[in-house]
Amino acid sequence: MEEELRAQGLRATPQRVVVMEALRALSHPDAEAVLAFAQTRHTSMSVATVYNVLEKLRRAGLVAAVDVRGRRCFDIRTESHDHVRCRQCGRLNDMDRHPATRIVAPDQESWVIDNQSVLWEGLCPTCQREVQHG
Repeated sequence: MEEELRAQGLRATPQRVVVMEALRALSHPDAEAVLAFAQTRHTSMSVATVYNVLEKLRRAGLVAAVDVRGRRCFDIRTESHDHVRCRQCGRLNDMDRHPATRIVAPDQESWVIDNQSVLWEGLCPTCQREVQHG
């Protein structure tokens, strides 16, 4: 982690390292989940610090922000990929795009597309079992 930070021109501060640890340990956490994780290792971590670190990491290209239904989550996986969200429990997972999927960019000369994402929704395996046995 420290090498990744330095490779992007960032100092490997304890706060940045613990936020990176949180992003690796948690699946698509929001800032509050990152804070809860970080405070177990760095008790003086504040919510403002978490937001600042997440933004620096995003700008450095080390994390991606994923906005889902008004909630901003963070993804350690930065290459282009889709997400699947459980409509019952809210779980968010990465999903590789099938090579046959073709997404067409807007046919507008003034647009400069720098990112795209697709959100698939359904029921995760856990919620499916609950529906079947509930």
